[in-house]
Amino acid sequence: MNTLLFLITCIIWSTTWAMIKIGVEETPIMLGLGLRFVIAGLFLYVIIKIKNRKIPFDSQLIKLYLVSGLITMAFSYYCTYYGTKFIPSGLSSILWTTLPLFVGIFSHFILPGGKLSFWKFISIIIAIGGTSIILSDQSLIFSKDLLVGSLIILIGVVASAWPNVYLKIHNDYDSLVLTCMAMLIAGFIHLMGATISNQWDKMVWDFKNLGAIIYLGILGSAIAFYIYYTLLQRINVVKVTFITLIVPIFATMVGWAFLKERVTVKEILGGIIILLGVFLYDWDKYKLILIQNKK
Repeated sequence: MNTLLFLITCIIWSTTWAMIKIGVEETPIMLGLGLRFVIAGLFLYVIIKIKNRKIPFDSQLIKLYLVSGLITMAFSYYCTYYGTKFIPSGLSSILWTTLPLFVGIFSHFILPGGKLSFWKFISIIIAIGGTSIILSDQSLIFSKDLLVGSLIILIGVVASAWPNVYLKIHNDYDSLVLTCMAMLIAGFIHLMGATISNQWDKMVWDFKNLGAIIYLGILGSAIAFYIYYTLLQRINVVKVTFITLIVPIFATMVGWAFLKERVTVKEILGGIIILLGVFLYDWDKYKLILIQNKK
């Protein structure tokens, strides 16, 4: 079941970079994020009510709501949207593949039993290298915009890494409720910022932009993050963030299957290297199994 949930999240998030690129062209950033997260939060709130779930407000859970809502959804996503204005969506995707590395570093120092061994560190670097190969066909011309956009997105990635470890430590939460509250908090923050900065008048209210926002809200946020937070409770925190490494493979497959895009040798090679890196992350476990089987 965990593998199926992992794959579903990969499939959903393999389509979101293109949607973000569509949305940031004619949608002010804070307004787009605010609408995305409010739609997601309200969608989940309806499900919570249908299921007769309660929304608890004890001090520890409030901290979890705020950490997820303010840091992951509000700040980190703002950095991603803002940075994507300056650089190609493919490069944004590459930068986000560094998330397992930063999560591994935080986990090493904070999470009991979360030590990042040298071999695990190397396996993450190998997988990141595979993603870079998949997306290396893009022609990138170094410029101030490219540098600024990349740095802003990396700040967002680092900011998103710590909450993953924090949620792993304090994992006694209802993932449906946590996702709902985090989305509503982030949505309120962004809509407030959009109102103060007069972004409502700058929004192009056409089918393309509204469709992208609704898609990102329901599928890219509500459903994907509900699954993501569920996985955080069940499996290793670094392995959950491997989703960001697998997404480029699925994006390539989607393009081949539905858009008739040609699959290049680089994309095949990059996909193999990513899967090799993911496999090597658990090499110590596989080696132990082999030793036990020989006895």
